[in-house]
Amino acid sequence: MPHPFGEISDEYRTTCLCGQELRGKRRVAHQIVACSRCGHKRLIFPISPWRAPPSNPTKPIRFLKLSRLLLIVAIGSVLAMGTVFFFARPFLRHNGKVRYDTADDRSSITLWESGRHELRDGNVHLALQDLNASLANHERRDQALGPSDLSLLQTLRQECDLLARLLDLPLEEIVRQAMQQRNDREWQAKFEDYRGRSVIFDDVLRREGRGGPALGGYVVRVNDVEVRIALDDLPLLQQVPLDPPQRWLFGARLASCRREEGGVWVFRFEPDSVVFLTEEIAAATCCPSPLDDGTLAVLKRQRDWLQRK
Repeated sequence: MPHPFGEISDEYRTTCLCGQELRGKRRVAHQIVACSRCGHKRLIFPISPWRAPPSNPTKPIRFLKLSRLLLIVAIGSVLAMGTVFFFARPFLRHNGKVRYDTADDRSSITLWESGRHELRDGNVHLALQDLNASLANHERRDQALGPSDLSLLQTLRQECDLLARLLDLPLEEIVRQAMQQRNDREWQAKFEDYRGRSVIFDDVLRREGRGGPALGGYVVRVNDVEVRIALDDLPLLQQVPLDPPQRWLFGARLASCRREEGGVWVFRFEPDSVVFLTEEIAAATCCPSPLDDGTLAVLKRQRDWLQRK
């Protein structure tokens, strides 16, 4: 079988431009040979590393096809990558765990109890971290919580999230800032500091003229201007029994504060952000402590109403 790169020999033989034949032995490195007749120089390649092995008449030589060679290289690469991944997997898992949350080693139940303890101590943000991690561990790892416990955990996490977003300014101050802005676009840009922050109301809900819910006692007033707190576009509050008017303890996240039709200043809230407080340890972080009998009764009534609806 001929060599795949043609006939390769240790001898070189070529013809100069003037017709003079140039012959000699190749070297390990390339060489420059000058023609003895015209002096023209020629480059002579070195001995090829692809020299054909000596022929064997009894055992013909077979050369791998290029496609088969590429297949072998590809299989070898896959095996090598698999080996590297096998040994690196423990480290990759560790890095992923730290990136997701730092409390993954604890069980869902332990994290739930830790979150309740932090919330009882008034550490709302630490409590929220533990409760989030507890839910994540339950869903991704241990499935340790039964349906009723999981529902309690989700409720507490929702209430804790509301508390963690709590607005640290009175609504009157926000309206005062809005009134001082001459440019509406400037105010909307400034309001981004408050958008999504939660406001908690402890008030009686009554039915206003158009049939929707309204606060019965709390009024926002700035410079003799009364500000409307719009609750009629919040779906969960539309389901609240308003006859007779009752006290409710709930919160929602701010969506806007602007002058609307008729020049009336209005606060609006994110439609699906309403959360009713039902857990004593959550209510204790925003209500006077210790909780009185009236507040405890409201928490129980709200908890029962949410379970029935």
